[in-house]
Amino acid sequence: MWVTLYNIFSIMVFSYSLFILLSYMVLVFQSYRAQVRLKVDLPDDETIKYLMRSSPLTPGVSIIAPAFNEEVTIINNVNSLMHIDYPNFEIIIVNDASTDRTMELLINEYKLVEVPYDVAMKVPSKPIKRVLKSTDPRYNKLVVVDKEHGGRKADGSNAGINVCANKYFVCTDVDCIIDPMALYRMMWLVVNSHDPMIGVSATMLMSNNCTVEDGRVSEARVPTRYFPMFQQLEYLRSFLIGKLGWSNFNILPNISGGFGLFDTDVVVKSGGYDQTSMAEDVDMLLRMVTYMCNSGKPFRLAQVPKVCCWTEGPNTMKQLYRQRIRWARGLFEIISHHRKLFVNSHYGLFGIVLLPYIFIAEFLAPIFEGCGFLFMIWLTIKGGVNWETTAIIFAMIYFFSIMLTLFVILFNVVADAVDWHSKPKAYLTLLFASIIEPFAYHPFVTYCSNFGYIQFIRKTTAIWTPIQRKGVKKKS
Repeated sequence: MWVTLYNIFSIMVFSYSLFILLSYMVLVFQSYRAQVRLKVDLPDDETIKYLMRSSPLTPGVSIIAPAFNEEVTIINNVNSLMHIDYPNFEIIIVNDASTDRTMELLINEYKLVEVPYDVAMKVPSKPIKRVLKSTDPRYNKLVVVDKEHGGRKADGSNAGINVCANKYFVCTDVDCIIDPMALYRMMWLVVNSHDPMIGVSATMLMSNNCTVEDGRVSEARVPTRYFPMFQQLEYLRSFLIGKLGWSNFNILPNISGGFGLFDTDVVVKSGGYDQTSMAEDVDMLLRMVTYMCNSGKPFRLAQVPKVCCWTEGPNTMKQLYRQRIRWARGLFEIISHHRKLFVNSHYGLFGIVLLPYIFIAEFLAPIFEGCGFLFMIWLTIKGGVNWETTAIIFAMIYFFSIMLTLFVILFNVVADAVDWHSKPKAYLTLLFASIIEPFAYHPFVTYCSNFGYIQFIRKTTAIWTPIQRKGVKKKS
């Protein structure tokens, strides 16, 4: 009986693993195709900058950054936003009733005073108490919104949407450090798209261990601390293989809440961010796609391969645990709330391909791995494990994951995502992370995902806990 059970289990594991491996191979190939296409569609930075600065038709962009208790990084990161090089943009910092010195630091540093402002409530948000602008002409692009506490980033983002005056907006985290050329790269794809571009995703990496000078990353490094190092590898896989590959089909699994560009009108007509959602970025994108498909309107989505944003990731196990619990609950929520899109041809490849893939490859993966681990322990106790077959299956998965890292390194060079070309230590660190990831990191993430699912099923009250920032290395 044990042999029969093990054979069934082996066939299931092999079939599931083969599906994951084949899907990743497709994404690797499509990512390469997207990079070849973007070599033509996305010229070098100086060309983009010259053409867009010389055009009177370059659209304006509002940068919305909600802030709650961000006193450690607020000034450095607002300075980073100030260093963005784009002809027509505004910066909207939304203070979500911070209890620390966030608002005090903003007022003192940028000489802010309250101004009369007629706020149109285009999307739901907590009441706005006041709007402030600077008396210093150097900061004329800065708008600070002081609002009642909404509890989640989505409410702050909606308040920023209610204040923004441009056709397009970028939603970001206030701790993020934005590359000065980021808006040029994203808006170039917008203005050169044949169909309306409703959303652009940009590559993000960890700012942990980087050096910041004058509000921008002057020296990029791979994090050396334990948890951020693995997250860097996850981000590179997600953006340079996953999202870039999906973008070649004109679909994206999400546009990161850390840094993404949206069409303001489409977002407003889609209802803005869901203030109750644990995955507001994915939920927003799916509601935008639903609106466009129901309206019968063509649309485009794009991914920028070059790094446009740097964000500080969790440094401790406790912080990472809370983040991944929230992500898992958010994924379960998306699967539940948007089930009408599944295998529904009305929503194009989103319904037919992407959401079923997310369900099988991302939602079921932690469940399958967790149950498989427990089943293997049981079979080992009963003496029903064929160790030779087990070793072959594990080796196949293990070496493929290392190959994915090699593809990530190659794509980073091809796409010129981040300047690590003269730093072989960075690539060796990523390779080392991929070698130990299956033993030293992935089991913990799998545990967090399953525990997050259990919390969602039990309807445990969700608590949104912001990451405690350590800040980055500053060079004056």
